[in-house]
Amino acid sequence: AGALCGEMSGGGWSTIESDPGVFTRLARDIGIRGAQVEEIVTMEDDEFMSMAPIYGLIFLFKYTQEMAQSHRASANCVSNSNLYFAKQVIQNACGTQALLNIMMNVDGIQLGDELSSFKAFTSDFPADLKGESMSNSELIRTMHNSFARPEPFEMTDRKATKDDDVYHFTAYMPVDGNLYELDGLQEGPILLGPCTNTASWWQQVRPILNERIEKYSQNEIRFNLLAVCRNKRDHALSTIAKHRMDCELISAALLSHGVQPQEEDDAMIDDVPECDDDPMDCSGKTQQELQDALATSRMVLREAKEVVRDEDAKGARFDKENARRKHNFIPFIIQLLQGLASAGKLKGLQEAAEARVKAKAGAAAAK
Repeated sequence: AGALCGEMSGGGWSTIESDPGVFTRLARDIGIRGAQVEEIVTMEDDEFMSMAPIYGLIFLFKYTQEMAQSHRASANCVSNSNLYFAKQVIQNACGTQALLNIMMNVDGIQLGDELSSFKAFTSDFPADLKGESMSNSELIRTMHNSFARPEPFEMTDRKATKDDDVYHFTAYMPVDGNLYELDGLQEGPILLGPCTNTASWWQQVRPILNERIEKYSQNEIRFNLLAVCRNKRDHALSTIAKHRMDCELISAALLSHGVQPQEEDDAMIDDVPECDDDPMDCSGKTQQELQDALATSRMVLREAKEVVRDEDAKGARFDKENARRKHNFIPFIIQLLQGLASAGKLKGLQEAAEARVKAKAGAAAAK
């Protein structure tokens, strides 16, 4: 999906797709660890809960001047020194900027050395200067542009007209007990009100999104909602480390009771971290309590391993899709067309395609 084209210059930033595989890998390539991006399809509570904890939401929608003016007039922009907000000053960067506006305000994730230094250096800047600094970051721009589709022609920047379909990303997240919209086209973060339930804060955002969607005609279906959430694979690996240690301690305690625990196949996963949690206290537990605890830990282990396998499969799919996005198929297409022309088949295929287009247009006009 395209990003906003307006009064801003392109500044060497390409359009990237609103896709969880793109944003997850973009965050990783910038140096962020501990977070991933998932697509929200139904906006039902069960879907949100399956991704919890959710740090922020990124909403893609069709942008019109009328809606922008109305939104700007009603927006309650505030100043909050505890909230990092960068204003968008260039074209096509709004998706990456929405992602980073969320990431810069999340506790418990690792930004990486370069992004951490960037945040520390720009934290006291005003919003427009933060945006300008972000647009001039070689790391952020290079990683952003690495996900652009190859273009056969060099396109010059131009201001969008009223006939263009233009799209924009905005972000939502809770900070310090309040709910904010982080729209890079606004002067500052928009205070939406107190966050009444931080565990399920998305329930406050859902009616806001539904209201925005309902303002469009029924024919407009090009919306996209992404959730920035905890990295499932990293969390599962930490869970594996914890419960492997617990299983060893419980098994040793059962042996002291004269019970040999039944062996269970423990398929090794190479990148399990060291466990930082306190070890389970098995003292004073009965044999039955120990056996129940062992069964529970083994069940949690199996579930966590399944998450790792699922995330690995999803990551492999993301990598394949991103490789296809980045690959330049234009030389192949040119060679194919030249081959068809040399074989005398191109003209017939062109005429058949034109006939199908005319037939489809005629059928649509007859309805």
